[in-house]
Amino acid sequence: MNKTIAIIHFNTPELTKACIQSLRNTGCDWPVVVFDNSDKRGFTKRMKDLKVINNRHGQVIDFDKELEAYPNKCWEMAKLSNYGSAKHIMTVQKLWELLPDGFILVESDTLIKKDITGLWQEEYAAVGRVQWHQPGNKADVPRLLPWLCYMNVPLLTANGARYFDPMRCWALQAGGKRFKGNWYDTGAALLEDIRRTKPQLVARNVLNLDSYYLHYKGASWRNDDLPNQIAWLEKNKSLWSKP
Repeated sequence: MNKTIAIIHFNTPELTKACIQSLRNTGCDWPVVVFDNSDKRGFTKRMKDLKVINNRHGQVIDFDKELEAYPNKCWEMAKLSNYGSAKHIMTVQKLWELLPDGFILVESDTLIKKDITGLWQEEYAAVGRVQWHQPGNKADVPRLLPWLCYMNVPLLTANGARYFDPMRCWALQAGGKRFKGNWYDTGAALLEDIRRTKPQLVARNVLNLDSYYLHYKGASWRNDDLPNQIAWLEKNKSLWSKP
C-alpha cells in the first residue's frame, strides 16, 4: 500500500505548516496530502513531498450544494462552525476515494512529538483513540478521534464501513437535538461500523495516543484566533522548527 499522511486545512496555514514540519522532524518522510477547504487563508506553502488538493471554491466538494440536500438540518447545533463537523466528515470520506490505499489522518492543529508511522497496522481496520464520552454530547455517542487516526480504507470499504453517513452526522437531519443521529461527530459513524462488523473489522484503541502529539484544539478555525495560534506555536517551537 502507498503510505500517506492526510491533513484537512481550513484557514490556518501557520498551524498546518508547523504540523507538517513536526512530522518531518520525527523522521516521517511519507507523502503528505493537504485537502484545502479554506475560504480565507489557503495553504500555499511549497514543501517536499507535499500535494495540495484545492477545494477553496468547491472544486472537489461543493459544500453548499451538499448541505442543500438536507433542508431540515439543525442550524442551532451547527452555527458555531457553520456545519464544520459535517464538512470535515464529508472531506474524510472524499479522501477515502482519493487515497484508496488508506492514510493516517493528522489534524492540522497538532504538533507531532514522536514517530507515528508505527500506527500504520494493516491487520486493523483503524488505529487511533476511542472517545467513549465526548463532553457536551447529549446522546453520548462514542467516536474514533480524528486528531491522529490510521484508516485501512481497502478493508473498511470492503466491509461496508462509512466515514460519512448523512443519517449519522452532526446536525444534518430533522429533529434537531432530539434525533440521536445528529450527535454523531467526526469519527463516530466509523467507530460504530467497525464495532457492528466485528470480527471482520477491528479497531486498535491506543490508550496513550496523546503521547504522540500536542493538540491546539478548540478555536483553530475561528477568524480572530491567529494571535493565540502564533503564541502557541512559539511556545512549542522546538517541535516544528527546522534543526
